[in-house]
Amino acid sequence: MWSRGLSRPWPSSTSSLVKRRNRLTLTLLLIGCLVVIVTAHQLLLLAYTYNEYILALLPRAQLPQQTRVPRPPRTAGEEGGRGGGREHGGATGSGKGSAPRILCLISTSPKYHESRAKHVVATWSSHCSRAVFLTTLEDAALPEVVLTPEVDAYDQLWEKVTLGFEWAYGRLGDFEWVVKADDDSFVLVENLRAAVLELNPETPVATGVHLRTWETGETYLNGGASYVLSRGAVRTLVEKGLREGRCKADLELGTSEDVNMAACLALLGVDLLDSRDSEGRQRFHIYPPQELVDPRQEVDLRHLWLKKISIHPYKFGYGELSDEVISFHYVDAETMYLIYYLVYLVNPSVQGPGSPLKALPPEPKSRPT
Repeated sequence: MWSRGLSRPWPSSTSSLVKRRNRLTLTLLLIGCLVVIVTAHQLLLLAYTYNEYILALLPRAQLPQQTRVPRPPRTAGEEGGRGGGREHGGATGSGKGSAPRILCLISTSPKYHESRAKHVVATWSSHCSRAVFLTTLEDAALPEVVLTPEVDAYDQLWEKVTLGFEWAYGRLGDFEWVVKADDDSFVLVENLRAAVLELNPETPVATGVHLRTWETGETYLNGGASYVLSRGAVRTLVEKGLREGRCKADLELGTSEDVNMAACLALLGVDLLDSRDSEGRQRFHIYPPQELVDPRQEVDLRHLWLKKISIHPYKFGYGELSDEVISFHYVDAETMYLIYYLVYLVNPSVQGPGSPLKALPPEPKSRPT
């Protein structure tokens, strides 16, 4: 019996506490699930809205090599046809005897075989009379290579390129001209053939885009934009410059392959030809076409160095591009296929002979200011 005046205790509240706790847990769980669902929905909505930006940040797979055989040239009798189509690969007829044979020496390295060199194989190099890749490793994706063992570092590019010209010297009877290009260059070989058609390949001459060095103001031909040597220039370079050792003995050669080449050719008396067309527009280019067609690039700070050291005026804009362009540089794989598609597949016709290369007028050498 409870004593009078004492309150009766509450019944045990354990079960009610457990129930309240369970209800609270369930409520929190439901709230948590709702938050997760709402958050996931918002994230999916953001991902859907900005998927292109998100995908752009993700690593991309290597572009696969793509090949495509162009259709035969259309004849004048076909509807809408054009005569004189370009042939795919090798030298083509020029209407004045056989066309000049072009040997293409393409500098690459194993780390760029997959992302660059094999796309050169699939596109423009097939239009050379012969194309070989200067590299340190055999690769089934590259049909012909000249191995340059233990010469793969960027500061050894001079050694690699001269090994390529030594190899070319042993085949002087197989070509009239040699173009040295990089694995991110695009060379329109037919336009090069047209430019050198009237020249004597036995005369030691060279051409490309003319720049001056910052240090001395000496003229050189930019290697990325590609440069071209006649058979006579290759003979002079190898016999006198390399094998007799005149370039190494008489010059302070650095690590810049193209500067070394120009200095060596000048020492040996090889003339540099003006590579611009009859309108004074550049035919060898350091940049890809999508940058060159934009006149706004004229004042872009990234390109002021080029305008500063270019021997001839270097202009940007659609109206400044030559109809007889020979090369582009910094061309990625996608752009290689695009150029090849537009030039060789969409409209594979020859416009006619281009402007011949001509000698440069003498000009006083001066340091850049």
